[in-house]
Amino acid sequence: MSEYLEEEEQLVRLKRWWDENGTALVIGVVALVGSIIGWNWFANYSETERHESTRVYEAYEAATAEEKVGQLSILRQEFKGNAVHLFALLDQAKNAVAEGDAAKAQTLLAEAINEGDDEIVVDLARIRLAKLERELGLADEALLTLDAVRNEGYRGLVLEAKGDIHSSRGEIELAHQSYKVAVESLRDGETRPFLNMKLENTAPFGDEFVTMTDTLTEALRAAEDTLEAAEASEAEQAEPQLVSETEDTTPNE
Repeated sequence: MSEYLEEEEQLVRLKRWWDENGTALVIGVVALVGSIIGWNWFANYSETERHESTRVYEAYEAATAEEKVGQLSILRQEFKGNAVHLFALLDQAKNAVAEGDAAKAQTLLAEAINEGDDEIVVDLARIRLAKLERELGLADEALLTLDAVRNEGYRGLVLEAKGDIHSSRGEIELAHQSYKVAVESLRDGETRPFLNMKLENTAPFGDEFVTMTDTLTEALRAAEDTLEAAEASEAEQAEPQLVSETEDTTPNE
């Protein structure tokens, strides 16, 4: 259940985006509909709230595993549905998967999906939930979860996840088709070696689609897990702080 590398990279990007654009985006929307007095009040409130939510999230990240439970409760109570609340839920779900507690991970991911205000992060939670459901043998539920993802930026991840589900059910032609479109959806310069391997390994022999052997499947999974562990560690070390308390976040006029 360790297929988190691509999503971890997405999560790092989302946190960086939140740092750089979160306040400016909200203020920009309000500016379109509010009076100048209302805009100034909301701008100050939004920036203050953002700094406070970031402060609490930084405390969450610095906490021990036991302390994070309490920090998550604070985020849940004071910033319900906020991006930092969702980031913490995704982190806790990842830890639950690592500990073999699938039920807890499902509950946390469901909370992120049902309570989240940010559809970009919510869709990321849907992808993670679908992968967990696949591992639990809930293929039909996993496909329905993936069908709910709407953000086009996740198209490749969704198609690859669907390919994995079809492959696990022996639907090799459907798996190959999903992998093929996933490869075609990659951005210029983007490389996904394991996705390419999946595409090649599900390709037909002549006109017949043949199920991969268990040995090949396990070898591919082991290699993928090893690479994920190394690269996820690098991504975590490179992850920037959400925001500095001394940073000037005033949007450009």
